[in-house]
Amino acid sequence: MAFNVTIFFSHKISERLLLLKQQGEYISKIKYYGFIIDLYILNKNFIEVYYNIHSNKVEKVEVLDLTNDRLNLFAVQVNLSNLYKK
Repeated sequence: MAFNVTIFFSHKISERLLLLKQQGEYISKIKYYGFIIDLYILNKNFIEVYYNIHSNKVEKVEVLDLTNDRLNLFAVQVNLSNLYKK
């Protein structure tokens, strides 16, 4: 069955998080305006999980807009050193 973003977002946040943990691949983490944002890939979609630093709760789970400059913040965190080893 193909991944359906609409169906994914029709579920509760707790169910989306469970699906990400089970089937997604963790990519990176950034701090951004009072949040820690984890980036996952799930069926070729970049999914962000927003943890509020102050309330210690997940506030939202959403698809990353690839036109957003925030994508560059995640890219800085990716370690490419293994690509340069001989």
